[in-house]
Amino acid sequence: NEQALSILREAAAAAGFDAVEFLEEPAAAAMAHHAASHQRHDVVVVDIGGGTTDIAHASVGGDQAPQVHRAWGVARGGTDIDLALSLSSYMPLFGRGITRVPNHHYVEAAMVQDMPRQRDFRTHKYDEVPAPYGPRLEALQETGNTARLYREVEACKIALSSQNLHANALAFIEPGLEVSTDAALLDQAAGTYLRELNSLLAQVRADIGHDPAVVFVTGGMSRAPYLRAAAAAAFPGAQLVTGDPSFGVVNGLAYHAAAGAD
Repeated sequence: NEQALSILREAAAAAGFDAVEFLEEPAAAAMAHHAASHQRHDVVVVDIGGGTTDIAHASVGGDQAPQVHRAWGVARGGTDIDLALSLSSYMPLFGRGITRVPNHHYVEAAMVQDMPRQRDFRTHKYDEVPAPYGPRLEALQETGNTARLYREVEACKIALSSQNLHANALAFIEPGLEVSTDAALLDQAAGTYLRELNSLLAQVRADIGHDPAVVFVTGGMSRAPYLRAAAAAAFPGAQLVTGDPSFGVVNGLAYHAAAGAD
């Protein structure tokens, strides 16, 4: 965390900013909810992103400044579901579970956000892996193709949130190659993350000792109905409010910056 903050401070200075301060993502999302609330109330903010899940308990609304009482979080999010879905539904087309290629090669290929792993994947030799899997792995090593596959997996995850079956054409790997994925595979892929989310929500509920008036859900993965349902189920006495999945945190940061300028 300190290394990340140091990098961000250096980037801000290089961009010409004289001063910079940081705000935790769920605190920023609480600011956004505060700006839209006329009555003072308790809120639990659940911010589910790609790589992290952050939760905050706050008092917001009315004429008083918002107050964040406590924050929780785990380094897990939507990319964990993407990885599990890729390994279970897509990577068997490249020989996972069929050939003798080690499993970590498939993890390296799927984790496009991890550049060292991506570099490692491109160093492997697959010329002795039997067809069609060896040629497919070699095609996946070509520039940009792991990112293209990742986008297909992400599109599949999004589609299966509202439909039972989704098909992807993977012609950039092999002409006519296609994968069909059903909702049961998404349920399986999301299972580990969902259990961790439920555990975190239960901890938050135990720590604050009561249901808040509102559960405010934001972040890119808040679009997933099964994750919104998990947040609502953890606090059955609260009203579920959904924020802007893409800009909930950004809007809160803007509000916080404007308030500081005043």
